[in-house]
Amino acid sequence: MTPARTRSAALGITVAAALMAACGGGDTPGQHADSAVKTGPTITIASIAPATYTGTLPCADCSGLLTTLSVWPDSVYRLRETYDGKSKTPFVRTGRWQFDGRTLTLEADTGVVGRWSLVHGDTLRMLDLAGNPIDSPLPMHLTRTDALDAVSDMATFVGTFVYWADAPTFRECATGQTVPVVMKGDYKALERAYTAAKLPTGSGQQVEVRGRFVPRPADMEGSARDAFEVTKYVGPSANGNCR
Repeated sequence: MTPARTRSAALGITVAAALMAACGGGDTPGQHADSAVKTGPTITIASIAPATYTGTLPCADCSGLLTTLSVWPDSVYRLRETYDGKSKTPFVRTGRWQFDGRTLTLEADTGVVGRWSLVHGDTLRMLDLAGNPIDSPLPMHLTRTDALDAVSDMATFVGTFVYWADAPTFRECATGQTVPVVMKGDYKALERAYTAAKLPTGSGQQVEVRGRFVPRPADMEGSARDAFEVTKYVGPSANGNCR
């Protein structure tokens, strides 16, 4: 997604965290910190992925930040955030996650964008970006759902497009994930721009597109979990942080 969109979404979480830290609360000092660091048996990656966690987090300028976080075993995550009462259009972010048995760290192409502690195996509690508990009475939890949400909302993405032997692919910057491209929507505009660039055979071109991740069609070659559907070709792009 574009740097502006990334900054906007990241600002939402940063402002929310600052607001929560400032609000304090009536709980006994250290109560939240203790609950955030309690550990039980060793928790493996398999116990948290694939999975979806949802909840409504505090928002500085809206009635609540409706949040959906989905994680997969290949360390890819997708995050949907909707500013309730302000906009119905969700912000979607993607990236890589790391888990050390207690803390889930979310990374994008710009660096760390979120940290969460795993509580009781089915609940994530938001930490500050340094990994410290935030002492606040405000709701700061995401709860694991029964069904996996693929977070297939339309969003703006930047990545490397390659067309080779009728098998177009898109390598998304924030995750480094390469997926096949579905030949519909605004795909033809993307292919024409790629062809017009007259790149060496098999070379990639970094582009900005509007689109979404969809389940890979059964008749599409390869083993990728997802495919990418282009709804609008925006134009060439340059992201020096691209994975």
